[in-house]
Amino acid sequence: MKRFFGTLVALAIGAMVSGGVAAQAFPSKLIRLVVPFPPGGATDTFSRATAAEMTRSLGQQVIVENRPGAGTTIAADMVAKSPPDGHALFFTDLSTHAITASLYTKLPYHPLRDFAPVALVNSSPLLMVAHPSVNVKSVRELIALAKRHPGITCGNSGVGTVTHMAGEKFRMRAGIQLTPVSYKGGATPVIALLGGEIAVLVTTIPAGLQHVQKGKLVALGVTAERRSPYLPDIPAIGETVKGVEAAVLAGVLAPAGTPRDVIERLNAEFAKAADSPRVKEIFATNAAEAMKVSPAALQRSLEADVKAWAEVVKATGVTAN
Repeated sequence: MKRFFGTLVALAIGAMVSGGVAAQAFPSKLIRLVVPFPPGGATDTFSRATAAEMTRSLGQQVIVENRPGAGTTIAADMVAKSPPDGHALFFTDLSTHAITASLYTKLPYHPLRDFAPVALVNSSPLLMVAHPSVNVKSVRELIALAKRHPGITCGNSGVGTVTHMAGEKFRMRAGIQLTPVSYKGGATPVIALLGGEIAVLVTTIPAGLQHVQKGKLVALGVTAERRSPYLPDIPAIGETVKGVEAAVLAGVLAPAGTPRDVIERLNAEFAKAADSPRVKEIFATNAAEAMKVSPAALQRSLEADVKAWAEVVKATGVTAN
């Protein structure tokens, strides 16, 4: 019996020592931030700024790997099936990730169980813009026009993305009919709107604001209850229609089973990167507020978002397979 307990103690000590060595060794190689969107969008912009800072801080190269397609599920599946060692991370819009949980009837992974929350990087509202030819300058005017002419086209960056479901949520809350038009990625629908192919677009602030500032598009509002302190001249849609909140939640997930000490290290590194002057400047330019929460708090938030977006998906009847 003594020999049995002695063996258990030795194994336990060995496990603790090996775990400590693993923690000290992290990162032992290049870290990939797998982004499920094409280059140039909000999430991609934030990932690249963060990766540059973390490369300096960690002493290992941190790169961005764009894997767009299938409503972010291709990239998500890749990371979910990667070794749980912290070297492959899913840098995504967590709102879209939460939406996919109910939008897709069959997923090759579970959006909650197959991932370990790492960090919430920032939060930025979406922007609703219109082509000047539509001749509306506010959300109120758009609603009035849509009631006179049901079916106005409203573009988004892809089926199941937060830009898509935010447009659907707005349509429901405003009691109007809009025709959703889905594109691939954030740049394509902006080009379509500039060319007059669609009337209105829900997009990210990096993709749309530059054209508003040049006078090529009209800003109708941000998808929030209150105005963004970064964009005080653009109304919040919540000033006219309640319950339309939607945001790009740039966040990071790791494969389930990633050691807790690695998760905590990464959480601290993402927070450190967000404090750098360069990243602060990029966040502010894109009306994104840096967010610092624990992995446990992020898990609770993600679970709540999955439930909340499921209600919207069910109400709209939108599905994707």
